[in-house]
This record gives sequence, structure tokens and C-alpha cells, in this order.
Amino acid sequence: MTHVSVSRRILVPCALVGAALLGACEDKRVKEVDSGISRDSLVSVIAHDLPANAKSDSFPNVYIRERYLMGGKNYEVLYFTPNNEKAQAGKDTAWGKLTPIVLMNNLTLGKGWKFWDSISTANKIPLKKR
Repeated sequence: MTHVSVSRRILVPCALVGAALLGACEDKRVKEVDSGISRDSLVSVIAHDLPANAKSDSFPNVYIRERYLMGGKNYEVLYFTPNNEKAQAGKDTAWGKLTPIVLMNNLTLGKGWKFWDSISTANKIPLKKR
């Protein structure tokens, strides 16, 4: 019986450490993104800390973007990458390393995979494999 108690005492701290590590993985620019901000403000926030030699880009730190028209509303998903990487033809996308930021009619709705997965599921958009 004591082995169950010991396992539980170990499990709780491990779970807390794991949650803290997941939260720490989020980029500081993504943390600054708030719901309701405009698309222009969003791009301004995620463009901070670009290297001095970065090329001119209308969507800095956006790996790829997707657009959808659902129920008469324009949805746009910007997949944030902290290193200003861009999608390349013939190269597999590591979706798990990206952070989706979801906009509707040019206003930010939310961010993160959990949020985008819920929107995708509700609108029957295939989920990304991560």
C-alpha cells in the first residue's frame, strides 16, 4: 500500500515541473499577444527582436499563414516561428515547433494549438499532425 502513496507524492511534483516547462517554452512575443488586437498590432508584436540582417518581410516570424472563409467570416491563422523561418517547397513542416495565432476579420481571437484545434474541430478543418 505504501508504494501507491510514494508514487503519488512523486507524481504531483513531476506534473507541476512539466507544466512549468511547457509554459516556459512559449516565446515572450507570443505571450504578449492579446485577444482583440488588430492584425497590424499583432504583426508589430511578433516582429520584435528580428536580427539586424533580416530581409524586409510583411509577415516577420510567420512560417506560413492559412486563410479560411467560414460562415461569412474571414479566418486567418499565422503560424509563429521564433527564428523567422519560412515554409519551403519539399521540406516537411515540424508543426509542433510552431504556434498558431488565430484571427477573425483581422482581430486576434486566440493563440496556441489547443485554441486552434477547437476552432478546427468545430469547423471540420483537418487537424495538423504534430
